[in-house]
Amino acid sequence: MQNSDQIRSLRETGRRILSLSSGDPNLVTDERIVAAGCRALQDGDTHYTASAGLPRLRERLAARECVRSGRQINADSILITPGGKFALYAALQSMVDPGDEVLLPDPGWVSYAACVRLCGGRPVAVSSLGGFDLDELRARTTDRTRAIIVNSPLNPTGRVIPKEELSALADFARERGLWIVFDQVYCDLAYDEFPFLQAEPGLEDRLIVVDSFSKTFGMTGWRLGAFIGPEPVRKAVAKIIQHSIYCVPGFVQQAGLRALELEAELLPRYREHFHKRLVPTQAALARLAGWECPLPSAGFYLFPRITGDDKAFARDLLDTKAVAVMPGSAFGAAGAGHVRIALTCPEEEIAEAVAAIADFERSGNRRNV
Repeated sequence: MQNSDQIRSLRETGRRILSLSSGDPNLVTDERIVAAGCRALQDGDTHYTASAGLPRLRERLAARECVRSGRQINADSILITPGGKFALYAALQSMVDPGDEVLLPDPGWVSYAACVRLCGGRPVAVSSLGGFDLDELRARTTDRTRAIIVNSPLNPTGRVIPKEELSALADFARERGLWIVFDQVYCDLAYDEFPFLQAEPGLEDRLIVVDSFSKTFGMTGWRLGAFIGPEPVRKAVAKIIQHSIYCVPGFVQQAGLRALELEAELLPRYREHFHKRLVPTQAALARLAGWECPLPSAGFYLFPRITGDDKAFARDLLDTKAVAVMPGSAFGAAGAGHVRIALTCPEEEIAEAVAAIADFERSGNRRNV
């Protein structure tokens, strides 16, 4: 599997790599957001701040959640975290004991299973390529199952879970007494209407929401995210924050506040930016013999089905064409036979990489397919 460290290592040898594997979009953080962070530093914001997060930022996020989801949320329900991944990990750490099980989407983000294992739990994959199968969910649920992770829009497919499916998942969680961890990190990059799981009634005491500024505002390196959830999980997560990272730097949070002020201007621009890449790239890949490449409903990933072994394809494509993609099986067994293509590099590099993939397929460079 090509990861970011491997790509960097290859580039350090002087090799030019066209990377369609990174989930880090090539958005430069808006200069006004950067200026807000710099101004906070110059004003002396270099000390500890409240471990739960700046009150103004939590209040602003609570108001934003109320508008987006229609659910009444107060600032006390929100904790500011160093990225969405830490919010996810801390939430799992607060509820998962050794031997407990957590249901995961398959294919799904690679860090889900890793975070569950770090907590001593056992990840249980459930097919979700075309939607969660409730019969499979019930069959894989045991008396050790503690939670289900729901991701919409889904990484790696870009699929937005429709309201009817979210309602069925909510009923399932209530029926089995499970926590739901809802990862909505890509929701601001949805191209059509986006249904929020927190809008479902009766989930207030069992729903945890994970969010992030990374993809929404091109702030991956700032490490700014949020946990939203009820007691007692919130209190447990607050302790984890206090006794680990203690707090997210105040100047980073000030930059986040500025980002939210610019939301109405920036988000339509960023959505258009990625959608303009998705449409022609999807069309080009869909023309390749044996490929099936649906157009996703959100984000900047394509997840085409290819012919042959996805790991061999990714390896040989890198070796012969210096193009990096992620094998779909890296995201779970249901991803086998697919590749994830991230449109996160400059457009001219995307076009060059797609042309190289087409030539690779025509020339029969693949081994072990």
